[in-house]
Amino acid sequence: MPYAYGAKIEHEFDGAKLNIWLTFRHPMDQDVKPAHNLWTLTVDDVEKAISSSAWQDEFTLLLASDEVVAYPDRVLLAYDGPDSNLQTTWGKDWEPWGDTLSTDIGKGKCYVDRGDPANYDFEGNDFTDDDNWHDLDLSSIVPEHTKGVAITWRMRSAAINKWIRFRTKGNANLLNTSICTTQVANQTITVDGIVAVDTDRFIQYQLTAGNYSILRLLIKGWWF
Repeated sequence: MPYAYGAKIEHEFDGAKLNIWLTFRHPMDQDVKPAHNLWTLTVDDVEKAISSSAWQDEFTLLLASDEVVAYPDRVLLAYDGPDSNLQTTWGKDWEPWGDTLSTDIGKGKCYVDRGDPANYDFEGNDFTDDDNWHDLDLSSIVPEHTKGVAITWRMRSAAINKWIRFRTKGNANLLNTSICTTQVANQTITVDGIVAVDTDRFIQYQLTAGNYSILRLLIKGWWF
């Protein structure tokens, strides 16, 4: 006879994979463990495969999925039992369960440092200086589920009072923007800023018309 379901499900994204801890309310047989295909892991509505599993002690089984490469918003786990490879120390098979919400025990929304880039992400002709708003696509730089980016911007112009603004694509007002202005002619001006991205990982910029010799943007890191 299968044993009643009674496992606590918790997860943590470590930056490279998703770890899921199952804590059972009774001691389990650590000499056996169920095949990975008996677990159904659903991350943000997409099914992901379990890549490894290991007993941590007689109450705790650790599952991992290396198919999860970005911070998840929602994790569900189901078990397609009963199976003799998941049982108590006295031989009772564990009962199956359907999709069950896992508790995030990680750091929550976190910042990821880009590291030590050798080049800027956007320069010179990547920008249009016509006082209109234009899109910048960051999807090749930052991963899915990114909420915002840290930027470094550098500019030089032969004229003063030339500026650029950055904002979240879809915003209409000018209060929540990051801005840089040339306060001195022919000097490189550098600012750091934070800009939220939309769900497609786009931001926007608005650049005044001017005689520019330097226009450079670097994405320093991002938040999940």
